[in-house]
Amino acid sequence: MTPFGGRVEQRTEQLVHPDWTWINGRLERGVALGIDGGRITYLGPPNRPSTLRLPGKALVPGFVSAHSHAFQRGLRGLVEGRPDAGAAGEAKPGGFFSWRDAMYALVDRLTEESCYELSKQCFSEMLASGFTTVGEFHYVRHLLDANGQGDESKRYALDGAVLAAARDAGIRIVLLDACYMTGGFGKPLAGGQRRFETRDEREYWSRFDALAAACDPATQSVGVTAHSVRAVPIDILERLHAESVRRNAVFHMHLEEVRQEIADCMAAHGRRPCQLLLERLAIDGRFTVVHATHTTAEDLGGLAERGATVCLCPLTEANLGDGVCDVGSFRAKGGHLAIGTDLNSRLSATEELRWLEYVQRLRHEKRVVAVGSTADAGAELLAIGTANGARSLGLDAGAFQVGALADAAIVDLNHSTMAGWTPETFASHLVFGTGTSAVCGTCVGGRWKIRRA
Repeated sequence: MTPFGGRVEQRTEQLVHPDWTWINGRLERGVALGIDGGRITYLGPPNRPSTLRLPGKALVPGFVSAHSHAFQRGLRGLVEGRPDAGAAGEAKPGGFFSWRDAMYALVDRLTEESCYELSKQCFSEMLASGFTTVGEFHYVRHLLDANGQGDESKRYALDGAVLAAARDAGIRIVLLDACYMTGGFGKPLAGGQRRFETRDEREYWSRFDALAAACDPATQSVGVTAHSVRAVPIDILERLHAESVRRNAVFHMHLEEVRQEIADCMAAHGRRPCQLLLERLAIDGRFTVVHATHTTAEDLGGLAERGATVCLCPLTEANLGDGVCDVGSFRAKGGHLAIGTDLNSRLSATEELRWLEYVQRLRHEKRVVAVGSTADAGAELLAIGTANGARSLGLDAGAFQVGALADAAIVDLNHSTMAGWTPETFASHLVFGTGTSAVCGTCVGGRWKIRRA
């Protein structure tokens, strides 16, 4: 296995010339990109011999999965049956909590090596489908036994495995360093949850700083994360967020994915989770909530007005039967959406984006709901999957601009699924009509991976 650690090699100046380039929400012909030091240094007509010529190809900004649990790639195909009976306290068999039991069983089996292999497999598949950046919501940290005991040196042993997997796969990663303290409101951690444990705030920030120092600055960084209101007491969550603001770091957390979380929060605090956050936290544009499946229109409006991002994971939310976020209310207030791949049972940026829109059409029985314009829904969805994801992760990426990170996906315009495209219909053709096979390569910080026919 590849040893953990290491750095990305030095890059050299490039001039990349595709036939078409997606710039400012439209497809432009004959625009070349100059790349040096992992960033875009030039946009315009080819002004010197090309380092890389891409005939018959279009270059789009790399897709961003703003929310992933890479180790859950190990559950693919294993949890699609209906159990005989649901887990205690859930509304019906086969719901979120019975799935969570299977996930905890996987957690118990994880080793440093298997975490690395699962993560690398996941990240490699992401790249193959056009994702160039992952926000890895990382909470499985320790190598401990079922009683939470073990060699103290094995605490946080899985952190390095995930960073190494991202480096070796070649994907950009923001490691969303998760604080996880309780097994529910006022409940201690139990079973597999002990492998997630954060003992106290001092330990959290000590580990956060250590991770930041361990990251390869070319392609790796860290963000602040509270797993959820049920896993981090609200007073501590409030202080974590305040410190993240002081550090100008992004802050992510799960929110109102299942109804049980809302009921438990009401019992503990007399408030819905989102109400609690809006009252206690100085939420701003660096704040991202994931799922918001059962968040009220009023609370979604509050998030939007403060500049927060809602990250939706349509394939995961459908897989788990979570429900459907009220996207229309959020977008009506100018809210920012991003996408994530979450449990990674299927990795396709275009599929996540079209199902973001399609589930809204099914819910409201009308077309063009999640986006604000009927002129080119595909272009708006493409921005959600690229620029908005980069914004959620605090990255200067997601659009081709001089000075931005040189992250891109290559679309094969001659692929059978692209037959009939025009410059005007390109984005909608790509989002609504293709899967992963039309993507034939990626670039992360000037490093290209191209799949040859």
